[in-house]
Order: sequence, then structure tokens, then C-alpha cells
Amino acid sequence: MIHMTTTSTSVAKLFTDDELDGIQPTGSPWVVNRDDPATVPVPLQTTIVDVQGPYTERDRKLWVFLLHAVFDELGDKPMHEISVKDINAIFRDLGGDHSTKWIWESMRRLARTTVEWETLGDDRMEVEEWGVSTLIFATLSAPQRRSGRLNFGFPPNLIPIIKQPRRFARLRLHFLMSLSGKYAVTLYEILEGFVNRRDRTMRVSIEELRRWLKVPDGTYQTWKNFRLRVLDPAIKQINDDPVASGFSVEYEPIRNGKSYAEIIFTMSKERSRLTSERNIRDHVAGKSRIAENKAKERPDLSERFIGEADRETRHTLDMKEMERQFWTHWESTGKPDFTHGVGRAFVGFTKGKYRQMK
Repeated sequence: MIHMTTTSTSVAKLFTDDELDGIQPTGSPWVVNRDDPATVPVPLQTTIVDVQGPYTERDRKLWVFLLHAVFDELGDKPMHEISVKDINAIFRDLGGDHSTKWIWESMRRLARTTVEWETLGDDRMEVEEWGVSTLIFATLSAPQRRSGRLNFGFPPNLIPIIKQPRRFARLRLHFLMSLSGKYAVTLYEILEGFVNRRDRTMRVSIEELRRWLKVPDGTYQTWKNFRLRVLDPAIKQINDDPVASGFSVEYEPIRNGKSYAEIIFTMSKERSRLTSERNIRDHVAGKSRIAENKAKERPDLSERFIGEADRETRHTLDMKEMERQFWTHWESTGKPDFTHGVGRAFVGFTKGKYRQMK
């Protein structure tokens, strides 16, 4: 059983309202593209306390892949169908098996794995919501097996947690699929959930980290063995390709007396990731602006003209405030037609404000 706990107060610290409203996958799960990586938001796994059942590293990869592939259909269609050969082709290109048999076996394990979640109130004391569900469900008819079609669905009570989680990690799908070893997969998922914090750090006790990583009791009990056999190999896989993972990571062990008790992880985002995230935020903000303008019967003012106005005014004006003043002026003058388009009118309006300021 996987146990996930979220809090409403933690949202403000990690994500803006626009980011939460715009929880959507990016890229394509079917195309491996380093310049446009396929990412998918999933609820954070940092509070996992136990796993019961046959849930493996490759099962987790398959679950995330299927989630990305049908994300837009969640809530609209109860069941989804995908070619098993097409799924296997992507995994094979990233170092997987040539046979498709593992997919059927993996689906059986996923269907027998249970996820439990809680949503805590603002005081972090009272549980507002508790839920439990399997990770996925599937059916297999004889015609589907012969045609190689995978028929599956995500449980209805799990879909709201997937699509609007209080806290989420944006996993890079193909990088996740390329990782080898359960510790690397899980550590990447955990660190990805913290990389968007303002300080980009995670402080955790070694005991708790062992529990999150599912290190079997009685194994790698000394700090040296844990570091050499579990931690360092997993971190090396992340740091070997920071462009694909989106960040690099360093860690510092903290002593409590004579022994190590905690670890501080520090993440550094890769430059192309910063650009990609800025584009995502701009896209979300643009969709929000279009919806707002449509509701107020305003023509669409595109991001291109807002950017042009910002450059023309030497980045000295607050463009959000300029938008507010522009629409107030337009509405106060009777909403006249824009002879040369709303974009040109906005650029002219901001240049006039810039001249007045000078």
C-alpha cells in the first residue's frame, strides 16, 4: 500500500494558483525529444510509508507512461485502449525488453497495488479527506489479446487526486523510463517533488529516506554501505544526464553525535528546464487571460504584443498594470473597434504611458 499525505497550506509555498490550475502534461509520450521533454504531473510520493504487493520499478514506469498517454481523456472516458506493441517500442528504445509479455504481467501487478491518500486541513491536524484505491484496472478479452490491444482505466476516485493534486511532481517521462534500479527511479521521483521549492533543498532523516526508497530491513545498515550501494548509484544516474533529468543534485550527510542521522539534498535546475518552465507558465497565463477576456467580451490580446510592448518601453512598466489600464480606458470610451488590431493598440497605449513617464 502506498500512503500519500497532502496539506492545503503547503500549496502556497510550492506552487502558484496558475500552476495548479494548469496541471497538464507536456510533450508527447510517443516521441523522445530532449528539446521538448514529455512531462506528466503526479502526486508527490515523499510521504510513502509502505508498499505491499508486487509493485516493481518497471511497473511504476508503465503507470506513469499510461497516465501521460491518456491524461486528456481522464474523467471523460472510463476505459482506454493502446497498442501493446506501440508501448513496448518506446520502452525498447529506452533499454527495455523486445517481448511484450512483460506489459501484461505488469498490468496484473499494478491492478493488485493499492494507493491510500489523505488531505489534511489548514491546521494540519484534521484529515479532510481519506481515500484508497488500486492504481489501475484492466480487462482483457480474447479479441483484444489477439489484436494486441491493452484495455485499461484509472479508478474514478483516484482521478481527482491525479488531475488536481494538492502537491505534485512533474516527472520527465522518458528520463524516468531510462533509469535502471528501483532506488534511482524512486529517488528521482522524490527529488523532483522538491526541486520547485524556493530553496530547492530537501532535508530528511536517513531512516525516513530508507523507508521512502523501500530499502529492505536489515540491508545496507551502515552509512557507508547505504551510501555506496543505494544513494551514490542513484544520484550518479541523475547527474550523468542533467539535461534529460532537468536538474543535478548534491547531498551533505549531517551527524548526530558520532553517526550520520540526516541528509540535505540540494538541487540545481538545468538551464533549458528553466526556459521550458517559463514557457509553461506563460502558456497557462495566456490561457487564463484569454478566458478572462472572453468572459468580459474583450478581443484576445496575444502574448506576442505584450512582449513587444515590454521591449518598446525598455522593460520599465508593469505589463499587468498596463493591461488593466488599457482595458479600463477601452471600456470607458465605449469599447470602440480597433482599426489596426488590439495588439497594435496596446503597444501604442503603453508607448504613450512610457513617454508620459519620461
